[in-house]
Amino acid sequence: MDSKPEINRDELIRLHGVFNLNLDNMLKKVNALISKNRGLTDENHQLRESVKDLNNKITELKLQLNKINSDSLFKEKEISDLKNLLLSAEKNTTNIRDKEFVRSRLKELISRIDVHLEQYEDQAQDFED
Repeated sequence: MDSKPEINRDELIRLHGVFNLNLDNMLKKVNALISKNRGLTDENHQLRESVKDLNNKITELKLQLNKINSDSLFKEKEISDLKNLLLSAEKNTTNIRDKEFVRSRLKELISRIDVHLEQYEDQAQDFED
């Protein structure tokens, strides 16, 4: 005797309903995961673009820093040359106009260096913010 449990029609309908309900729940979860994955993909893309922008900004700031350092070295050399000229002029007792020109030029260059350094510090501060 073969004893197979009999499943009646009502039980099949109930099991079919439970299966459909579980299938719907699973599809909702899959769709939610797909949506979440799309959102994360978009966010990842935006973050990569932000990193590229920041790297470009860093490169730009490094170039500005190099230019400012180069300008600063040039101005320091010019200041040194003018100081030497002033010392030489004092030794040779040149006229007062030349001395005043050298002094005013030194003040101007020092002022310009200060402005460049302040601009660099402001840019560095802006970058840190």
